[in-house]
Amino acid sequence: MKFINECFFGEIEVKKSGFYAGLFPLEKEEDVEHYLEECKKKYREARHHCYAYIFLEEREGIVQEHKKQSDDGEPAKTAGMPILQRMEGLKLKNALLVVSRIFGGTLLGTGGLSRAYSDAAKNALDKAIFLERIEGRELELQIPYTLLGKLEYSFTEQEIPILDKQFTENVVLKIRVKEEKYSDFEKQIREYGTQVVFLAIKKCRWYTR
Repeated sequence: MKFINECFFGEIEVKKSGFYAGLFPLEKEEDVEHYLEECKKKYREARHHCYAYIFLEEREGIVQEHKKQSDDGEPAKTAGMPILQRMEGLKLKNALLVVSRIFGGTLLGTGGLSRAYSDAAKNALDKAIFLERIEGRELELQIPYTLLGKLEYSFTEQEIPILDKQFTENVVLKIRVKEEKYSDFEKQIREYGTQVVFLAIKKCRWYTR
């Protein structure tokens, strides 16, 4: 799956009609209306603001995918569907893609419209910086000074980042572990017995290129 955390824009011209694409990150499904209003204000001359979005909703540990597409007055399946297909082809989630069309005076036909909306969507997507969402856990570990060097080396080898260090009577390390690695990591740490104390564990997610 791919995600974005900023907005990207693109545009194309087909027979003097302008197709202006905006790609927006969604933190919640309600953000769709906000971005649509922004597009309508920005492109006041546009007759159509066609769009598609895909959003993952998580409730009580269950993830549901919501997707929607709109032709906004264009012939059926000539606008929203091509936009949605571009997003699905990239496995893009939690994003909205709007294409606003300013009519140039020449009818494009259904085939021409589909290609134009698809190409405009691609133009914005080609400029996007995609991120991977990582599920994992953030931990605070209390360890003796005698283990610090050994664990730092081990974490580096396993690509486990140390987010923070606190030095008191012992050392407190804040680290982040990918979910798929957590079971093996926990077994490894438990081998140190009472030398390592788990002070805090919480689930988290982060994004990386």
